[in-house]
Amino acid sequence: MVGKSAARLHGIPVLGWNEPVTLSLPGLSRPPRGQWPQGVEYRKAALFPEHVTEHHGARVTRIIRTAVDLSRHHGVIDGIVAFDHILAMPGMTRARAEETIDQLGRMRGLQAARRALELADPRAESPIESWARAQILTAELPEVTSVELQVSVLDGRYRVDILVNGFQVVETDGDLKYDGVSTGIAPEEQMRRDRERDRALTNAGIPRLHVTHADLAEGSFLGMLRDALRAHAAKAA
Repeated sequence: MVGKSAARLHGIPVLGWNEPVTLSLPGLSRPPRGQWPQGVEYRKAALFPEHVTEHHGARVTRIIRTAVDLSRHHGVIDGIVAFDHILAMPGMTRARAEETIDQLGRMRGLQAARRALELADPRAESPIESWARAQILTAELPEVTSVELQVSVLDGRYRVDILVNGFQVVETDGDLKYDGVSTGIAPEEQMRRDRERDRALTNAGIPRLHVTHADLAEGSFLGMLRDALRAHAAKAA
C-alpha cells in the first residue's frame, strides 16, 4: 500500500474520503487499467527496501516516505497536513525527513515534498488546524504578512489556533473536541469554556474567524480571511 492508503493504515491524517485503495507493485510495473479491481488503483513507484515495512500484516511504505508521496501526488497542502502530524511523533525529526527526501534523488514531485516539510509545524493540534494553516501559507495572499500557530493571548489566559498578521485570530471548529474523549472534558463543560473564552476575546476587541471543515473543503475560507484583513485595513486607514 502507498499514498493515502498507507497513510490511513499508519494513522496519518489525509484530506478527502472514499479514495480507492492505492497499491504499488515491485519493479515500476502495474497491470493494464482495465484489469484493476473496483476500488483499487495502481501507481508506479520506485520503492527502496528501507522505505517499506509491514503494518498489521500489510506491506506499506514507511511513515516519512508516505508523507513524501502524499506531497508528490496530491500537493503541498496534503503534505503539510501529514508532516505536521508526523513531526509531532516520538523520534520523528525534520532531519530524518530531509534524509529520506535526499535518498530519492531526482524523483518527480520532490519539490512539493520539500516545501511541505519546510512549512510543517509539529505544534498543530488537529488536522483541520493544519489544513487551514496550509491553505493560508500556500495561497501567498498579499494581505498576509505573518502566520503564527498556538499563540497565547490576554496575558496567557487563552491560546488561539492561528494568528494572522498579529491580530486576526483563526479558530478551526471541529466536532472532535466535543466527543468527551479526545480532550477528557465533558461536552457541556467544553462548550461552557468555549463560550467564556469567546466572550473574553470579544470584550478585548480581538477579531476572530471561526472556520469549519466545510469552509475549507468548499474553498470559501481564504475569501473570508481576505475580506476580514481588508476590512481591518480599511478601518485603520
